[in-house]
Amino acid sequence: MCYNRGDKIGVNTMAKLIPGRVRNEGIKLFEKGLIAISQVSETQLDTTVGQHHLIYALNDSEITCDCDYFAQKGYCSHLAAVEYYLKNAKEGQRLLAKLEEKQESAQDQERGRSFGGLFLESLSLNEDDTVRYSLTVEGEESTFGSEIWWSLRLRRLPDERSYVVRDIPAFLKLIETEGYYQIGKNYYEPLSLIQFDQASQAFLDFLGRMIPDEAKTNLTFILPNNARHLSLPYGFFEEGLRLMQDLDGFRFEWEGIEYRSFLVEDLTAEANLFSFDICVEPKMIELIVTEKNSQTFFNNRIIFYQGVFYRLNRKQQKILLGLRSLPIGSDLNKHVSFNLEEQAILAASLSDFKTMGPVKAPKAFNIKDFTPRFRFDLKGEREVVLTLAFDFDGYVVDNRYELSHLGFTSNYRNEQAIFRLMVKHGFTPDFQSSKRLNSNQELYDFFINTLPAFENAGPVLIGQELRDLRVEQSPQVQVERQGNLLDISFDFSSLDDEDVDHALAALMESSPYFINRSGQLIVFDEGTQRISESLRTLRARYSGEGHLELHQLAAYQLMDSLSENDSVRFSEDFQQLAQHLRKPETFDLPSYHVEVDLRPYQERGVQWLSMLHHYGFGGILADDMGLGKTLQTIAYLSAHLEDGQRVLVLSPSSLIYNWQDEFKKFAPQLDVAVSYGLKPKRDEIIAEDHQIIITSYASFRQDFDVYKAGQYDYLILDEAQVMKNTQTKIAQYLRDFSVPHCLALSGTPIENHLLEIWSIFQIVLPGLLPAKKTFLKLTPMEVARYITPFILRRKKDEVLPDLPDLIEITHQSELSDSQKAIYLAQLQQMQQGLISASDQEINRRKVEILSGITRLRQICDTPALFMDYAGDSGKLDSLRDLLSQIKESDHRVLIFSQFRGMLDITEELLQELGISSYKLTGSTPSDSRQEMTRAFNQGSRDAFLISLKAGGVGLNLTGADTVILIDLWWNPAVEMQAISRAHRIGQKQNVEVFRLITRGTIEDKILELQEGKKNLVTTVLDGNESYASMTVEDIKEILGIAIS
Repeated sequence: MCYNRGDKIGVNTMAKLIPGRVRNEGIKLFEKGLIAISQVSETQLDTTVGQHHLIYALNDSEITCDCDYFAQKGYCSHLAAVEYYLKNAKEGQRLLAKLEEKQESAQDQERGRSFGGLFLESLSLNEDDTVRYSLTVEGEESTFGSEIWWSLRLRRLPDERSYVVRDIPAFLKLIETEGYYQIGKNYYEPLSLIQFDQASQAFLDFLGRMIPDEAKTNLTFILPNNARHLSLPYGFFEEGLRLMQDLDGFRFEWEGIEYRSFLVEDLTAEANLFSFDICVEPKMIELIVTEKNSQTFFNNRIIFYQGVFYRLNRKQQKILLGLRSLPIGSDLNKHVSFNLEEQAILAASLSDFKTMGPVKAPKAFNIKDFTPRFRFDLKGEREVVLTLAFDFDGYVVDNRYELSHLGFTSNYRNEQAIFRLMVKHGFTPDFQSSKRLNSNQELYDFFINTLPAFENAGPVLIGQELRDLRVEQSPQVQVERQGNLLDISFDFSSLDDEDVDHALAALMESSPYFINRSGQLIVFDEGTQRISESLRTLRARYSGEGHLELHQLAAYQLMDSLSENDSVRFSEDFQQLAQHLRKPETFDLPSYHVEVDLRPYQERGVQWLSMLHHYGFGGILADDMGLGKTLQTIAYLSAHLEDGQRVLVLSPSSLIYNWQDEFKKFAPQLDVAVSYGLKPKRDEIIAEDHQIIITSYASFRQDFDVYKAGQYDYLILDEAQVMKNTQTKIAQYLRDFSVPHCLALSGTPIENHLLEIWSIFQIVLPGLLPAKKTFLKLTPMEVARYITPFILRRKKDEVLPDLPDLIEITHQSELSDSQKAIYLAQLQQMQQGLISASDQEINRRKVEILSGITRLRQICDTPALFMDYAGDSGKLDSLRDLLSQIKESDHRVLIFSQFRGMLDITEELLQELGISSYKLTGSTPSDSRQEMTRAFNQGSRDAFLISLKAGGVGLNLTGADTVILIDLWWNPAVEMQAISRAHRIGQKQNVEVFRLITRGTIEDKILELQEGKKNLVTTVLDGNESYASMTVEDIKEILGIAIS
């Protein structure tokens, strides 16, 4: 059966041509409400889907979308979204019916035409001759002579004739829409950009950038003379000129001369467009300016002369504007007269004239420079007298008369600079001047600002009385530790007790000086001002009698700020505190009790934790992922936990059993319990008075009153970034939960902004950081000074010698409630079908059984892999958290799954998190595989999604340092093949491997089988299962069926 091009192809027919995965993506776009209908014509819908523009029609050939996927495949998720909208939404169904009605009407009209007519029309639409065009541009003087107007001409190759473009914006719009253009009187041809030669395409692209779409119909200064001409704005002039000269047949006519090419360069004297001649007469000086006949454009920014466009800088533009305002003399030159006294002014301007053209002047116009000399004296109580002199290499001038009767030209600009300096600081611009200092601030400003400014200009002498009016103070400072406070005392040797109190008050108010009872200006030296600034920043309080006090939390910042100041002395106990904060490795390592040898960097972590413990400080252990934050914490607790003391560990629900396993593995002597699940069970665990309780943040929030009523000595906060928002309920509860020792663990304590670290420290070490409003004004460097002793951050590359080559981590999660219901239903169905089956029957049904086991494994990932499922997935939540940490730590990751659908879901998750990725599956061509591999290893994108079939072997992906195994392979050798994509020769970084396990499911059994049966071959994990290798006992153990 055949159909004509105009036959109706309904929405249902098109939908069948789109793959199911793409169709599902389109349905998601529809459900998110991302479809907008912009315009409805008789045969088309103009739509927007998210950020993409799509034209929809019933004829496939008329459908277009601006996305890359449509360009490659001829369909896309945006088209699928519109198809679904037209089929299922009421308004969409109405629009579809309207389109179909219009198409049927058009088809009825089409049937009335003869076959021959349609045949001839098709011949004209499929013409074999390739039509090509070129543009040329002609320039001429505008109607008013102040602009260049350019006209466009269209030439149809190979004809020599060209046609004037009479409406430039309409012409550009027509090319953009590939419409028909009238050439000659009755001839129309379709135009598109690709039909023009390369030079013309480049120029058309330039015009598209220069003329904004909204202005193409009304922009008269760019498109004068009813849009028949083009006038280039200054910002586009040089680029436009260069592109126009590349066009064949370009020409420009100015004042009867035709030009085919131009130069564009800066204006210099060598251009000889101007010349300046100075003549000195008995009573006057005359400047004669000769100027070539040139044309200026763009408000004197460009001069055109004999085929060259000269650029002028701002000073040249100002000079040119002045020259153009002068009248032309009878000799066709311009003349300017000056008084003899203005010789210095004119001489100072000659250097600027020399940038425009050659200058001729008598030797007397050579400028002689001078050195200004200043003397300041005190007159009366607070009047300062300034005496000025100009020293011309030993010839000293100290009055206006001598300055105006020099036998040479003084540097006029330097003279004016000196007089402006005097005016700026309150003196009259003369050789002798005075000013009165009426306030203490004016007295301070004179010594601190005025004198240095004059010293920068020339030599300064100060009279003794004025010099004695200022006294600089540098007190001795003593810092001691008293309990949990720091005492800071000041010793001003030349001040009595009353003046000392005034001095400290001035310092704490940020004043750099004060006036003593004798009327002297007491100025604090820079060192003292830095001390006071540090103390104010650290919120020191005045405690009386020349003393300030601080909390010992500030010891590190105080030592960091004051250690280089020779006037500060520190007591021994303060120095020890500061030393421990600065170098925690100097603190004694306590005896810890764990079932593993700690690496050196981990022991340093325990030292740091123990130092904080000794001084009663909290902190954040912020080591990179995989460095053993949990192990270090357990070792710390084993060293310090005493009988009767209790520990509360909070973590995300996906990690609580990891904590339990780690305690059991490394410190089995400790009494550990998990409080999780239903409320009665949680209450029972809490009431049992265990030494260590592990619970989730959500459970802690629900049980807060119970925990607050109890007595806890340690609070451990894992993945502490959950507290980064101070407004959350959990953050508020934790601020109200007081314990002697609080420790936070987080590989990413700062994810977006500094306020996140403030929120965590409000819980683990309240009082360390200033109030939020003040904190937000601090720079990152200032924040670092506060927190450095109380946050320990090591990256892999910093402790690389201490790390193994391969770090393997089991990452556990829980089934969500909706997941669990589906999982249990599937498991019970399989158990009921096999519970009474014989071994022979199980062997006979092995393919069916393994298919069911695969379904269980898919549920552990997400039921969405095989059914319409909108619920949560514990593993996906855990994967999201893990990927967020990987992104924040700047790691690059390989992600393996046997299920293609899981890779698609993970790809969407990566996009949501802003992580760029490649994806390699069994359908990826070999050349594409190699290209993606090469690009990834060279640093392109941060994640690589790989299916077992495609990437289990044969790939070298050493550009990654992290591997995630979303779903387990039962044969450990297959897992190692995947891991070896990154962990192989050429890898320069340690590799972390995360196995994602769903607790209490078939995946736990797989992990046990891996440990117990190392020779077990792959079964349901790669599509090429070796069924014979799985025994009946294995199947029964996996499904929890009693083995008889």
